[in-house]
Amino acid sequence: MTKIEQKLKSMTLAGTISIPPLKPNLANISFVMEDGCILVVATEDLSPKLQITRTFFAEDVKAICFTKSFKSAKDLDSGKWLLAEQVYSTGKKDVGKKPKSGILFVTESAQSQLEVQAGLTAAESAEYFPPLPDDRSVNHYAMDKGGVGCGPDPDPIWGGGHSLP
Repeated sequence: MTKIEQKLKSMTLAGTISIPPLKPNLANISFVMEDGCILVVATEDLSPKLQITRTFFAEDVKAICFTKSFKSAKDLDSGKWLLAEQVYSTGKKDVGKKPKSGILFVTESAQSQLEVQAGLTAAESAEYFPPLPDDRSVNHYAMDKGGVGCGPDPDPIWGGGHSLP
């Protein structure tokens, strides 16, 4: 890799996170088309009873390194890299093809669809709840005061603490 290619790769990776997030894991990466959008799908088989699939818009994937193993940084150097626009153009050609192993580098604020398939006991399954409609992660823009206070609110619009009566 030339110095210019190395600099371009460094700039492209700035502000991204790796998927899968844990080293030395690799994901099976495939491309699908939904309603005219190219999507990049990364599936990890973490154990015989746990599979995690993450789906991203191709435009949010800044780089992909296709590699057979990830034991050290040298494996990334020898992998096949797709940077920026190459991800989208390759995705268009490879829609529906067999997945390849590798690592995605996605913008930190990228929208994603997370799917978890887990083998659980009935008791574990009954206690599991995904984010519910009133969860802060779902409605974090809601400005209404949540919860119960212990006295009058000094600032009824923005909150700011409670005082005892």
